[in-house]
Amino acid sequence: MKRRVLLLNITRMGDLVQMGALLKRLQREWPAVEVDLVVDRRFAPVAALLPHLRHIISYDFHALVDESRVNARDIVTLYRDIAAWARPMAEAGYDRVINLTFNRRSGFLASYIGAPEIRGVAAARDGRTVIHNEWMAYLTDMHHHRRFNRFNLVDIYACGGSGPGSFAPLSVTVPKTASDWAQDFLRGHAAGKQWMAVQVGASDVMKAWRPEHFGRALACIGKQSDIGIVFIGTPQEQETIQAAKRAYRAAGGGQPVVEAAGRTDLVQLAALLAQCKLLLTNDTGPMHLAVGVGTPVVDTSVGHVDFHETGPYGPGHWVVQPDLSCAPCGFEQVCMHHACKDRLVPEQIAALSLHALKAGPFPAWTSGIRIYESAVDEDGLATYRLRAGREEVLTAWYGAFWRQIWFENFTGSDSACATLSDPPPDLEDALRNIRKLLSLAAGLVSRAQTLVHLATRHPLPVADLKRAQALDEQDRAQALEMSLRSPVSSPAAIALLRDLQSDDGDTLAAMARSRADTYRRWRARLAAADAKLTMVARVSSGLSHHRPLTMHPAAQSA
Repeated sequence: MKRRVLLLNITRMGDLVQMGALLKRLQREWPAVEVDLVVDRRFAPVAALLPHLRHIISYDFHALVDESRVNARDIVTLYRDIAAWARPMAEAGYDRVINLTFNRRSGFLASYIGAPEIRGVAAARDGRTVIHNEWMAYLTDMHHHRRFNRFNLVDIYACGGSGPGSFAPLSVTVPKTASDWAQDFLRGHAAGKQWMAVQVGASDVMKAWRPEHFGRALACIGKQSDIGIVFIGTPQEQETIQAAKRAYRAAGGGQPVVEAAGRTDLVQLAALLAQCKLLLTNDTGPMHLAVGVGTPVVDTSVGHVDFHETGPYGPGHWVVQPDLSCAPCGFEQVCMHHACKDRLVPEQIAALSLHALKAGPFPAWTSGIRIYESAVDEDGLATYRLRAGREEVLTAWYGAFWRQIWFENFTGSDSACATLSDPPPDLEDALRNIRKLLSLAAGLVSRAQTLVHLATRHPLPVADLKRAQALDEQDRAQALEMSLRSPVSSPAAIALLRDLQSDDGDTLAAMARSRADTYRRWRARLAAADAKLTMVARVSSGLSHHRPLTMHPAAQSA
C-alpha cells in the first residue's frame, strides 16, 4: 500500500535544506512514499530543488503573521481562511504529518489536517501545544542544555520524522538553466578563474563575524592563492559587504572581487555556490545550500551559534569556534562585549581556508580558537572532531555521555560509538547525586500512584488529594533544584520539565496517571545515566574483573 506523508516546514530557508536526510530516510522506510511539503511562499523555489517531493504547497505565512500582528483582519477570519486553504490537505488521507515548525500556529495546522500519526508539534485539547516523538521533543530541550548537546538538527529531523539509519547527505539539485547562468556570470568577470564564495552578513548580527576581519582574511588568502572572491547575501547586507571590501583593499588584497549580493534569486544562488571551490561564511541559510550542492564550508561559529546544532552537515567541512567559556552564548543573552568575534584571528581563518582549498597545510598557529572537522560517527550521525584547541573537560565528557544515553533511549538500540573509558572529573559527586535523585524519583512515582488511587475514589477525598498534591509539589521542587545543578542529571531535568508541561488527561484520574508516567520516564532516564556512569567507573577503576560496583536499586528496577 502506497503511503503519504505531509511535511510542515514554514520558517527559514536553511531548515528546508536540512530536511534532506529526512526525505531520503522516508524513502527507505516506505519505498515509493508520496511526500508533500507545506512551505512559506518565499522559499518555495528552494523547496523545488529538493529531491523526493511530490507536491509543494505554498502559502504567504509571512503576510499572515504581519496581518495578525496589526489586526488587518480579525483572528476568526484569519483562522477561517487558513482552514479553507488547508481543507484539501485534511481530505488527502495522509498517513503521517511531520511538523518541523515549532510554534502554536503550526500545531493547530498539523492537528487540523489530521493523520493517524503526527510527529512534532500538535494542538492539545485545551489549546496548548504537545510534542509527539522523543526526537522532536528533544529539539525543544537541547537549547536549555546546549553545552551537552551533540545532535545536529539534520539528524533530529531525520530520526524524528522517520527513524535512525545509515548516513544520508544533504542534496540540492541545480537546474541546468541556473547552472549555465552561474557559469556565464562568473566567466563575465574573469574567464578561467576559480572562485570562493563569502557570506559576510547574517540574519542576526550576533552570529556574524566582523566584516573587517573577513576583509583581512580574504586579503591573506588572495596573497597565497590565485582565487577570486564572490560576495553573496541579501541587498540589505551591502553596507557590511562594503566594509569587508574596504578592509580587503586596505590589507593589500588584489584578486578579482564579484558582488552577487542581491543579484541572484535563490535558485541562482545555489547554482553560484556549486561553481565555487569554498564558502567562507557565518552560520546562514546559504551555508546549508553550499553543503547541499557539495561545496566545502569554513564556518565561523560566533555569538549564540552552536555548530553542534546547525553546523555544516556531513564530512568535508570546517568549523572555527572561539575558545571562551561563554561560547556559545544563550539565545536570550545580551552580550556587552562580543569578544568571541575578536578571538577568531583573520590570519588563522585564512590559513584554514587555504587548507580547505588544498592550497596550504593545516594551520600551525591556533591559539584562542577551537577548530573542528565535520565527520560521520559510528551511528551514522553527524559529528565534529576537534582538530586544534582544547575543550573544557567536563563539557566534552558529558557531551559524549548524554549523546550515547539519548541515542539509546530514543532508538532502543545500543550506540555503536566507542564506550566512554575515562571517568568524568566529578565522578564521586556525580554518583552521589544520581543515586540521591533516583531515591527522590522513586518517591515521586509512589506519590503519583497515591494521587491516582485518591482520584479514583468515590466520593472524591478532596482534603486528602490537596495534601498529597502539596507534598508532590514540594518533593518535585526539591528534586528539580538538585537535578538542574549537576551535568549528570540536568538534561534529564529539562526533559522532565517539558513532560510536566505536557501532562494531559480528560479526568482527574487520567491527569494523575499522566503525571505518574512522567515521573517513571524521568526515573528511567536517571537509571540509564546511573548504569552508564557505574560502568565507566568500574572500567576506569579496574574493577571489571573484581568486585562489581553496586548499582542503585531504583536503577535496577527501572
